[in-house]
Amino acid sequence: MFETYHSPALRCCRAPDVLPAYTQTLSTAREDEKALDATTRGLCKVQVVMLGEIATHGDGHTLAFKVALVERLVNRCGFDAVLFEANQDEFINLNQRISWGEAVAPDDLLTAVGGLWKFYREFTPLAPFLLERARSGKVFIGGLDDQLGQLGQNYANDEMIAEFTSSLPLTEQQSCKAAFHQRVYYDYPADKPYSKLDQSQIETCLAKVDVAAHADPTLNGRAKEDRLEMISATERWISRDFSPDGENMANRDRSMFQTFDWLESRLPRKHKTIVWAATVHIAKQGDPIWGDRAGTNLGSFISRKYGNRASSLGFSALDGSFRQGKGRFPAIPVPPADSIEVQALRGTPAGALYVGSKQLAAMGTRPGAFFYHSYQKLAWSTFLDGVVVFRTERPPSDVR
Repeated sequence: MFETYHSPALRCCRAPDVLPAYTQTLSTAREDEKALDATTRGLCKVQVVMLGEIATHGDGHTLAFKVALVERLVNRCGFDAVLFEANQDEFINLNQRISWGEAVAPDDLLTAVGGLWKFYREFTPLAPFLLERARSGKVFIGGLDDQLGQLGQNYANDEMIAEFTSSLPLTEQQSCKAAFHQRVYYDYPADKPYSKLDQSQIETCLAKVDVAAHADPTLNGRAKEDRLEMISATERWISRDFSPDGENMANRDRSMFQTFDWLESRLPRKHKTIVWAATVHIAKQGDPIWGDRAGTNLGSFISRKYGNRASSLGFSALDGSFRQGKGRFPAIPVPPADSIEVQALRGTPAGALYVGSKQLAAMGTRPGAFFYHSYQKLAWSTFLDGVVVFRTERPPSDVR
């Protein structure tokens, strides 16, 4: 993979591309334009931009804004890599297909992105926009997550496992494929639930698969690197199965950073990356009540590595509603009078406002709802480099 990506990287402030007509759907509501332009200016010169969202992933206004922001960061600021909190194996396969010249469609990219976003009308215009640029080598697209079992991801859930086990002796091939399939689809009978013995069998299979991949004479170069990385990511996923929740979440973030580092090492030296994930993952330190409660998350690793060349952006709203699970649309809670949200929009009729790092730091320790739709009193500038506050949030529109 990635062979198609070695065209010269775009540069900040180059002339925008001439866009096809469909990209006009990326535009947000007119009342968001000033905030969108301000956010673009605030992020344009950094190397790694991390775009967050509330942990429930059910905010339609935020989605529309982020999609339009990605368009501007790519076309106006030269960002040339977009990495999602999504399965890395599906993206590896998608990039391989692009490099081989196979026909790929926006639906293929949406499948790789997965169910957190693929069914939302606010998100779907981003797929043709990114895919067109990926095919021409202008933008690299990738996934950071190692978790398998997403609906409709036939490559990661089935085809990849067949590739893993193809070099094993026939008896081991069959037993390992069955063990992987059962775990990916969590297809265990009620009287015999998934156990540490099942986990151990899968780990043994992965160790054999790794040895076979290293010795496989048909694998070389990028193809071998891809296979070994996919095996390693699957090992990391399986290893967390019986970990306590906090340890599991923290180690998932470590795994995402390991994938991030692997992808970054394969990109051109001068490149600019957008990370799209929940704010609990991309903040400069983790939510104090989340994960390992020590601030360990994906964003903390990226911030340590890149310093002020990285920037993390959060989102919140004064009122409205959001989607939570299937068919639930709770109201946004009433913000405290001294909250970041109230203070940011006080005295302005704006529908959205960008709060940069200096202004956020000047606000000090205040309530804010940037991790979840509930308020926490924190020194938010130690978690985020900027925030966007909407007057009204809304649930995303499901296209199913």
